[in-house]
Amino acid sequence: MMKIMDKLRHDESGSAITEFALTLPIFLTMIFGIFEIGYYFYLSTAIENAVLSASRFGITGGVLDDAIDRETQVRDIVLSQTFGSLDPSALEVETRVFEQFSDIGEEPEPFVDDNGNGQYDAGEPFTDENGNGQYDDNLGEAGLGGSGDIVLYRIVYRGASLSGIGDLLADGYTITATVAVRNEPFPVSDEEEDSSST
Repeated sequence: MMKIMDKLRHDESGSAITEFALTLPIFLTMIFGIFEIGYYFYLSTAIENAVLSASRFGITGGVLDDAIDRETQVRDIVLSQTFGSLDPSALEVETRVFEQFSDIGEEPEPFVDDNGNGQYDAGEPFTDENGNGQYDDNLGEAGLGGSGDIVLYRIVYRGASLSGIGDLLADGYTITATVAVRNEPFPVSDEEEDSSST
């Protein structure tokens, strides 16, 4: 019996597979982590580039296709600039028009909180600072604006992680990119002229 115990104590066969089994999960976690971080930075850079490209198109007031509105064309530019990496259903493209750069990020329009719940509810009195006849929690108006207007482009992407491991720890990625620009002077289309005169 002692000979068998002594033999087992000095037997090193199978130690490599045991060490491999212990280190494999750590190694795979590191590899997946490197891919996830790389993918996140790739998406972040691609979305930042996409919002800049979309704003460059938007400031000119031009259209690529007369059958498609400018907002849809801006969204298409964002998708094409990210090389098919984004799920279109998880992409939000918001454009808001402001009178001046200092209005961006301003507090919501002031209101009287009649019921004391800390938020605006329909029917409560408010100060209509931008004169559009409705309460706004953001002073900008939706749209791409006209000649010389200041436009804020904001992209929010809520996508799944590359390997699925990131979805277990969090709810995927949320990447936001924003840029504010002033539109170039461009000729006003007949459509815009009709809507501004009414």
